[in-house]
This record gives sequence, structure tokens and C-alpha cells, in this order.
Amino acid sequence: MTAAVPRPLLGTLRLLRVGTLFSPAADVLAAACVARLPLDATVARAAVASVCLYAAGMVWNDVADRRVDAAQRPERPLVRGDVPLAFALALGVALLAGGVLLSPCPTHHGLIAALVLAYDFGSKRAPLLGVLLMGTLRGLNLGVGLALAPTAPPTVREALLVAAACYGVYIAAVTMLGIFEDVPNVRGRAVASLQTAPPLVALFALAIVQGGAWPAPVLFAAPAAWFLRRNTRLRAWPQAEIRRSMGYLLLGTMLYTGGLALAAGRADVAAAIVLAIAPARWIARRIALT
Repeated sequence: MTAAVPRPLLGTLRLLRVGTLFSPAADVLAAACVARLPLDATVARAAVASVCLYAAGMVWNDVADRRVDAAQRPERPLVRGDVPLAFALALGVALLAGGVLLSPCPTHHGLIAALVLAYDFGSKRAPLLGVLLMGTLRGLNLGVGLALAPTAPPTVREALLVAAACYGVYIAAVTMLGIFEDVPNVRGRAVASLQTAPPLVALFALAIVQGGAWPAPVLFAAPAAWFLRRNTRLRAWPQAEIRRSMGYLLLGTMLYTGGLALAAGRADVAAAIVLAIAPARWIARRIALT
């Protein structure tokens, strides 16, 4: 499938991890649903801004890591020479600037932009700081709803805060899993234990936003149970299996945000987010998510 795509274009799509870009847009849509906001042009601008900043983070990550990637991930486009460094630098600047300028809440997205650069350039020698920053970034992205609805009722804001905090824990666990991917002879029990956190915190947040068990938490429990069952059946965790788990969990963020939309009473938005998993998965089979 990828053979017909021009090499520079394919390299750019790989640099952007294009299959992951559905997720930050879904974050904003779900946050707007939980915040009881109309899905208008303001929400659309916020979603586009978040996608731009997320994509910028992917670009700057590969710029910052290009020397390490030469040894550990030679398939990445900057290392392979599919994308010139000068182009990547220009693209990273344009995406950061565009995200902040397009945003209806530029202070909030400006903070996200600053943390993107802090993560990509300041946390490489402190992995635990990187885990914290990445979790904070995705929590803030879901927290866009708070910036867009500063006068929402306290119960709504509290539910969104819980959802954002749990999302931060979810992503922090996935980020730590990525660190394990590069550790030789990692303990299988440590990997398996870490992977239990994302589905469990997601279920907790869905129950809080729903105010009960039906429908969102119950429906989310089925894929969560499948993933946890897979997790318990594996004993060895080579790099390929860890990467596969990361792929499932990254796509699972859209199940989570779809569940949040459903818990907030927006079944239409939930269906749209969940249906978007299909093209995201199709792309993921051709362009790596990590």
C-alpha cells in the first residue's frame, strides 16, 4: 500500500505519526461533550489547534532524538533521510505557531506548546520527568474543555478534572511502557503490572462522568477485559510485544474519549470517535504509531 506513495510524502506522514492524530481531536470533542458545550466553530478550532500541537510534538521528538534513533530506531524518517532536517525544523515551527494562533484559548494551548518542547528537549536524560510531562500534556489536552467553559457548573468541572487526571495517568503508564521497550531483559511482571493501569483508570473516570455503571463503563469494560486477559496470558515481553501493547493502548485512548462522550449523553459523538478507530487502525498497520 505504501509503495505508491512518494517517498518524501510517506516520510512526512511517518514523521507526523499520522495515525495518532485522530486522538487529540477526539480529546477535545469529548471534553466539549463533558463540559456541555455546543460543537461549534470554537470547538473545531480548539480541536485543530490540539492536532497541530500534537503533530509538532512528534516532529520535535524525532529532531531531538535523531542521534539516538540512528542506533535504536533506524527506520525513522529523519534517520533514513526520507525527510530533510531543515524541512522537519520548519514544519515543527509552523505546527507550534499554527496551533497557538488558531486556538480559541491561546493561553491554554500556549502552555501545551511549551510543555511539548520541554518534553522533547528537556526530559530525555530524566525519564521519569518525561513520563510526568507526557501525562500532563494529554491531561491538559482533555482539559481544553475547562478553558472553553470557565463558567460551567462545579459538578461538570469536577467530572472533567477527574477525566483529565485519569487520562494523565493513562498516558503516563503508556509512556513508561515506551521506556521499557528500550530496556533489554525487562521483567515481564513489571510490564504486565504497568499495563493494567490504563484500562482501570479509564473505567474509573467513565463511572464518575456517567454517575453510574451504564452505559459507558459497562460497554468500555468489554475491550478492557480483552486487553487485560491478553496481558495476563503473556509471560515474555520482547520489544515487538511491548510495541503492540502500546499500539492497542494508544488506539484505546479513542475508546476512552468515545466513552466520555457517551457518558456525557452524546451518543452521536461517541459513535463518530469510535468509528474513527477503523481508519486510525488501518493507518497504524502501515505507519508506526510510536
